[in-house]
Amino acid sequence: MRNSTPLLFLGLLLALAALAIFALSRGSDYDRSPLGNKGLELWLQAKGIPVLRSDPHVSQAHSEVSLRILPLSIRQGEAAAPQTDEELGNVGPENLIEEASRYDLPTLIILPKWRGNVSTDGVASKSGLVDLVDIGRELEKIGYSDFGFARSETGFEEAQLDLKPGQPSKIALYHAQAFERSSMPEGCEEIVGMPLGALLVRCEDKPNVYLLSDPDLLNNHGLALADNASFAVSLVTVLRGAAETRPVYLDTAGRPLDDEERIDEGRTYERSASDLKRFFAYPLSLIWGTLLAVAAICFWRGAYRFGPALPEASANTEMSKTTAIEATARLLRLSGNDGRMTEQFVLHLLADKAQLLFGPGAGNQAGIDRLFQRLARRDQAAARALHTSAQALIERGHLMTRANLHRNLETFRKSLGSMDLGSR
Repeated sequence: MRNSTPLLFLGLLLALAALAIFALSRGSDYDRSPLGNKGLELWLQAKGIPVLRSDPHVSQAHSEVSLRILPLSIRQGEAAAPQTDEELGNVGPENLIEEASRYDLPTLIILPKWRGNVSTDGVASKSGLVDLVDIGRELEKIGYSDFGFARSETGFEEAQLDLKPGQPSKIALYHAQAFERSSMPEGCEEIVGMPLGALLVRCEDKPNVYLLSDPDLLNNHGLALADNASFAVSLVTVLRGAAETRPVYLDTAGRPLDDEERIDEGRTYERSASDLKRFFAYPLSLIWGTLLAVAAICFWRGAYRFGPALPEASANTEMSKTTAIEATARLLRLSGNDGRMTEQFVLHLLADKAQLLFGPGAGNQAGIDRLFQRLARRDQAAARALHTSAQALIERGHLMTRANLHRNLETFRKSLGSMDLGSR
């Protein structure tokens, strides 16, 4: 249990970090849902049309964009939830339309169609459609009134649209939503439509503002149907101009352009030494905390399990051999096999004596045999007794009882101590 506690603590920290990262990523879920516009951004960029997305920390300049796309999606919408002044930067919705005329900026407004639960459930059905009365209220908020709507009751509707001469596109819409031609106010013209009604409308009093009745022509779900993706590129190209090189501004926040009251962090922000604390703010603090915990556990385990670091060993061969012998002896003691340990001890002791007499290269079996031959020339009886005791310990030491093992080891020690090894 003592050893598992640090691992449990580390696992808890990693789980908290994962939850924090998951929570931070929730903000982009809607954009990648069937009702989001991430697909439109990637598709336009793939076709060579640059795209800028709205950023709550950056005030976008009107002179840097060629077309503004403003979806009026009701994300939470069980009904058309009005956008507050705080959400729109203290500027009402009608001011966003006035900006199109003030800056002579083409603006495409995409009307809502689906409730927010479609993005979470991933299923589009008739029950997920926004009420047409609520859509009319959304239009009234931005200065358009008296528009009527038609909606297909039969699943998918297909139509052939000719937005660009010679480049027709076959579109498909699920429960298609269009403007009723009979209800269109005077001065408003249909640019693109289908048998059900008008899809793209522009009015004379707001010539730079275009109203798109069905968002499925540009959202993630709709781009995958028929030639909707091709129509989306044609629509953006026509509205911004074929020769235009400035990016398209995908405005999902509805913030005013050229807002001098908002701090433009992307251009005028000056960094200072105090900004270092940002590296330790949430959620980076979780990452640093996890790294410190892992490092502390690693150092603690190293010091507790293996002890302090040993100084660097020299290149002395004898020290390395002694260390190896001690390690082997410790393993044999831990295993309870004294006989095997004695065998290794006798062999290494004889090898060391052979090296003392015949040099470093004699620490092998041939050197040991040569050692016994030298001893036999001096005292044959003593040499035979030493050889017998050594041979018994080497070959049968692991089979001896502890008493026999100690007795033979004592005989070997006395025999070896009484021999005169002489010099080289």
